[in-house]
Amino acid sequence: MKKIFTFFVIAIVILAGCNSSAATKNHREEVRKANLSIWLPEWQLKSNIENVGNSYEGLQSLRVFGAYFDGNDKPFLTETAAKVYEHMHDNYRDSHTILLTFINDYVVEGRPSVQKDGTLLHRFVKDEQARKKHINDIIAMTEQFPVDGVEIDYEKIAKEDTANYILFLQELYEVLEKRGLSMHVVVVPSFPFENPLPDGPSYTVMAYNVHGYHSGPGAKATFSFLDQLLVRLEKSNQQFSIAFATGGFTWPKSGKITALTGDEAEKLVASTNATIKRDQNSHAIYFHYNDNGMDYEAWYADAETLQKWVAYVQEKDPKYEHFVLWRAGGLSAGTIEWIAAQQQ
Repeated sequence: MKKIFTFFVIAIVILAGCNSSAATKNHREEVRKANLSIWLPEWQLKSNIENVGNSYEGLQSLRVFGAYFDGNDKPFLTETAAKVYEHMHDNYRDSHTILLTFINDYVVEGRPSVQKDGTLLHRFVKDEQARKKHINDIIAMTEQFPVDGVEIDYEKIAKEDTANYILFLQELYEVLEKRGLSMHVVVVPSFPFENPLPDGPSYTVMAYNVHGYHSGPGAKATFSFLDQLLVRLEKSNQQFSIAFATGGFTWPKSGKITALTGDEAEKLVASTNATIKRDQNSHAIYFHYNDNGMDYEAWYADAETLQKWVAYVQEKDPKYEHFVLWRAGGLSAGTIEWIAAQQQ
C-alpha cells in the first residue's frame, strides 16, 4: 500500500511539473516581444525626436513620413520632414534601418492639398515612360537624402491602374536592388490581394481606420476586423507586416471629430476626471466627458491595447512577426515604455 501511495505522489509531482512548464511556456508566448518599426510624421518634429529618443531600443526601422509631390509631380520634403530625416540619420544610422516614405499627396502652395491623390498616382504609372520618370525622381531623392531603403505608401489606386502600379513596384525594386537599397510597400486593407505582388519588397498592411473621421465612435481596430483582414491576406502571394495605430479620436455629440494622440487622451482623462472603460471587442479604452456643456465620447489605444492586438494576430498565425506603428509624436508614457521593452 505504501508503494502505491508513493507512486501516486511521484505521479502528482511530475504532472504538476508538466503543468507548470506548460503554463510557463504559455506565459512566454503571451508576452512574446514584438519586432517593431514606427512612422515619423513630418508635422511632429519635436515629439518625434523625444518619442524615439525614449524608445529606440525597441525599434527596428525608423520611417520618415515623408515625401509629398509638388505641382511638377516631383517629390520633396517639407522643412520639418528634412529636419526629422537629419536627426534620425545623424543619431540612428548605425543602429537602425532608416527609410523614406513616399506618399501620393499633392501639395502645391496656394492650392488645397489633396491627400492620397488617385489622379497623381495615375500619372506616375500610366505607361513605361511615366514609370521610368517617376522612378528616376525617387532615386534622385535618395541621393539627396541618403537612406537604407524606400517605402511606397500610395493609396486610392483605381482598378484600371492596378496592373501598371504593380509593374511600377517591380521596376522600382529592380532599380533599388542594384543600388543596395531595400524597398517597402504599404497597402490598405481593401487592396485586391488576389493580384500577385512582386517578390523582393517587404509589404505592410494597414490594420486600422475602422473608426475615425468617417464614422461614429469606436476603436481604430477591432478583433472582428483583424479576423477578416487575416483571411484576406491569405489570398496574397506575399507575407505582410501588420501596422497598428496609436492614439484615437474624440466624437462630440454634434460637430467636428478630433484626432487624439495617446498623450492627449490621457491628459484629457485626467483633466475631466473621466471614468475609462475597456472595450471587449477591441481592447481599446473609451470614456465620456463634458466640455463647455458639450458631451463627448473618446476612444484610444494605449500600450495594453497595442500588446493585445499584437498577441491576437500572433495567436491567430505565428508567422506574423513584424509590426509597424502609426505613429510617433504624442505617444503616451506607457506606450513609449512598451515600445522600449520590445528590445530584441
